[in-house]
Amino acid sequence: MTFILAAMNKIPLSICRVRTPHRTIKELYIHTQSFVPKSPPVEPIHIIKLQNFVNDSKKLLVLTGAGLSTESGIPDYRSEGVGLYARSNSKPIQYSEFLNSEERRKIYWARNYVGFPRFSSFKPNTSHKVLADWEKKGKIHWLVTQNVDNLHAEAGTKNLTELHG
Repeated sequence: MTFILAAMNKIPLSICRVRTPHRTIKELYIHTQSFVPKSPPVEPIHIIKLQNFVNDSKKLLVLTGAGLSTESGIPDYRSEGVGLYARSNSKPIQYSEFLNSEERRKIYWARNYVGFPRFSSFKPNTSHKVLADWEKKGKIHWLVTQNVDNLHAEAGTKNLTELHG
């Protein structure tokens, strides 16, 4: 989202158009941020400590989850007030339901078919790119994520396991 904020300051909003018709960059940013849970600002000292930790480390194992992709526009499930559970009555289909009900499998595949074009249009955010950069610099040995959105791979991460279940 950093590049969008920078672009918002340099480009007149009247000419900023994104793939979605009739949405300016500012509107897209506000829409995307509606999925990001509220949190206090990060203290600069914590950023410095993290950077020192990474600089002094070799072969880190990084674990990420849904919160990393919310700034790319993908809502998580559980965040209070902004997660999918808080904003709708739909719940994921459970494995046993999927196996035992042809009707539930049809619903599952129909929902995935309809949602795929939107889901496949999301792009890696700054966090995905920073992690890929740290891997290139030899700081990260492996990244394990519960996300199956492919955004880490799109950002350039090579040593990656996407594990969701």
